[in-house]
Amino acid sequence: MSTRVLVVGADPLGLAIVERLVAAGARVTVLAAAAEVARYGHELERSGTGVVIGSATAPGELLAAGLAEADALVLATDSDTENVDAALTARRLRPDVRLVVRVFDRRLADYLRGTLAQVEVLSMSLTSAPIFADLARRALAETAQAAAPPAAERRRARRRLPIDRVLVTLVVAPLLLVIAFTAYFARALELRAMDALYFVWTTMLTVGYGDISLRHASDTAKLVGMGLMVVGTALIAVLYAILTGWVVARRQDIRRGRIPVRGRGHVVIIGAGNVGATVARLLAAGGRSIVLIDRDEDNPRVPELRADGHHVIIADAALEETLDLARVDRAAGVLAVTDSDATNLHVALAIRRRRPDVRVVVRLLSRELSAHVTERGDAFAASSVAIGGEAFAAAALGTRS
Repeated sequence: MSTRVLVVGADPLGLAIVERLVAAGARVTVLAAAAEVARYGHELERSGTGVVIGSATAPGELLAAGLAEADALVLATDSDTENVDAALTARRLRPDVRLVVRVFDRRLADYLRGTLAQVEVLSMSLTSAPIFADLARRALAETAQAAAPPAAERRRARRRLPIDRVLVTLVVAPLLLVIAFTAYFARALELRAMDALYFVWTTMLTVGYGDISLRHASDTAKLVGMGLMVVGTALIAVLYAILTGWVVARRQDIRRGRIPVRGRGHVVIIGAGNVGATVARLLAAGGRSIVLIDRDEDNPRVPELRADGHHVIIADAALEETLDLARVDRAAGVLAVTDSDATNLHVALAIRRRRPDVRVVVRLLSRELSAHVTERGDAFAASSVAIGGEAFAAAALGTRS
């Protein structure tokens, strides 16, 4: 007799779960919100599953969808609150039914595992992370050991260094003024060049000792001296402001990890969410040095990753300067595992242009895009939806190892 499974949720993950269950010969009923049914109704109809519109948090709607006869209940909406509420409701109605619950929050997942019987708590990120780690190992095996960039590449990297024109001006201008004023006062006060330089220096810094003064100098020399004091004071104030700004900016860069990575042969992971953090842990256990890039400065994973000894850069991975900081040209491998398909593919293609020898591992939600990218050989791509669908279906059927 085929297994009867009630699946709650008809988003892309829910559809992937249904597809896997139907392929395994299970009898599937889907309970979903009206908006999801309206959007994916044709897909559900094509799979041959029964569809009930409603909410799993309502006991009557769970029973109407067939909970009483179901062997397993899969709660796969994208809301932790709704899934947990539905799990508790279902357990009260059917103490013996197998529960498979999608929960993103780790602490909430641990709580459910410890307080409910016959429950398997999964998330797309944690089920897919080991797969991406395996893909990374394959990519690393196929990639030649990172070597020093050729001379042409080093020259190109040097040319990319930004030139701060304001800073250059503030360095050059005082030097030119010192030379000009030194020449003038050497002639006007009949001083040796070194004495004139000493006089100009102490005047500009407003720390004159009085050993050389303009008291008996001409009116022109006094006017020039007063101008020198004004110019010197202004320049020193600006230089102090620039120095203070540079120190503050440097502290911010260090706090955000925006300092160049040293060495070579490391693995760069774009995205420090659940998937990125788990992949980092798995690869680090194999002795790999890990560098992570994430845009979110408030990401709660960042302190944990840094405590584990990983270099985390808070920046936009789509920017060339961020990739330069991560030294992708010296990396043994790169993974793009953010929540955005567009970001992951953009970064993967940008890195492939820089390092054609590196196979980038890409996390994609779209199964079609994942297959297309892999087929073309642009990257090792895998769909977290497809991976999650397989894991949830196996858990519902009781075949997940």
